[in-house]
Formats: sequence, C-alpha cells, structure tokens
Amino acid sequence: MRDVFQPTTEPARSIYAAFQAEAKKRESRSVEEWTSAEVDAVHREAVYQAQAHGLRAPSKEEIERAERYAMGSVDYGAKWAYSVVDAMRRANDAQE
Repeated sequence: MRDVFQPTTEPARSIYAAFQAEAKKRESRSVEEWTSAEVDAVHREAVYQAQAHGLRAPSKEEIERAERYAMGSVDYGAKWAYSVVDAMRRANDAQE
C-alpha cells in the first residue's frame, strides 16, 4: 500500500523513512522511550542527509522544535521531515 504522505524528494524522503522505521517499534516501548528514539533516529538521518546534500546538520534541539511544529497534523511525519529540511536549508542560506 502506498503511503500518500511520504515525501517524494530527498532529503525529506530519507528523514521520513527513518521516522517511520522507528515508529514501528512504538508498541513495545513507553511513550518516553519511543519519543526519544524517534528524535534520535530523525537526528541521525538528518545529519547524514545534510552531509550528503551539502546542507548544515541540524542540532537535536532543531529536530525537537520541528517535531513540536508537526504535532497534531494529519501528515505529522511528512511535516516533521519537511520542517527539518527547511531548517537545514535556512541555516545554510544564512551562512552564505
């Protein structure tokens, strides 16, 4: 089944995939464990994608801020991924 919310371009697609892979483990964890694990997974992938695409790697605080922004949205995972990428690009643009 196709995920209608999955981003179609990189680096958002890979960041979203990292979140989705980690979210599948929610059932066996406490809320504190899975929220922390998902932030860590998104952060790791965002750092990797930043290096691969010549963008600035976001801090964990930026990842958490993007997650809070996406919270409550029907497209939560996609909005989170796109917000992370936006932060990576804004920071890169500001440095130029």
